[in-house]
Amino acid sequence: MNFTDCITFALHRAQDRDVPSYLLPLTIADEAALLAGLDSDRRGTPARR
Repeated sequence: MNFTDCITFALHRAQDRDVPSYLLPLTIADEAALLAGLDSDRRGTPARR
């Protein structure tokens, strides 16, 4: 799956967790990246700070 396909799944997971509205966009993007395998751990690159 690519990032765009994972957004719907990430949205449902974020809603199940009762995430505050101001953190919803960041949570959805983070979950979608994890589901799509685009997180820094799997890509072999350090996380940006």
